[in-house]
Amino acid sequence: MAQAWMPGVERIDAAAAPAPPGFGAPRAVWTVTGTDPGSRSSAEEARRLARTGQAVHLVWNPRTGEVVQSLAATRRSPLPLGSTGHGAARTDHGHEGRVCLTVAVVALAETPFTDGPMHGRAPLLAWMDSWEVSRRWLGPGGDGSTLRASIREWSLGGHFGRDRVPGSHGSCPGRVDGARLLGEGAGLSPTHPRIPAQQPSALT
Repeated sequence: MAQAWMPGVERIDAAAAPAPPGFGAPRAVWTVTGTDPGSRSSAEEARRLARTGQAVHLVWNPRTGEVVQSLAATRRSPLPLGSTGHGAARTDHGHEGRVCLTVAVVALAETPFTDGPMHGRAPLLAWMDSWEVSRRWLGPGGDGSTLRASIREWSLGGHFGRDRVPGSHGSCPGRVDGARLLGEGAGLSPTHPRIPAQQPSALT
């Protein structure tokens, strides 16, 4: 049975208000903190994000393996993930899916974290597996292009860079290698027309 809190990791409860359950396939959204993993801990970044109203479910430092959880899987992150709609009918995609888990990696967007060590990756992914987030990554990645998901692709669930969420105007997490992050054999969606990449900036 899936646990709302990842076992064995530090908790910094951001006390987000409960949200109604979503519908559709579970998904995870990855971003980066825009800080050096050699000088910033996951706990420091989790507190900073919570303090600035950008709390995510997990903050992970791949250099040390430290994982800190700020939100239960049953809560929704306040981090805007891109929206679609017209006028007042805009919909934040972070409130869709049975779960929408957000992960902030302590890393710089211009230095892909998948190029270095990823200590602690296995238990982190295992916890997301328990929430039935398919190990599917949108797009080949790795070339610096921004490849946004269509609504249909988003509805299928899986793992997405924040820049690939429909309606996103961000550029994080950068040139992430989805196959290396999720493991060999991870599903990659077909290539689609690319939108030129924007300059990377932390959590945008």
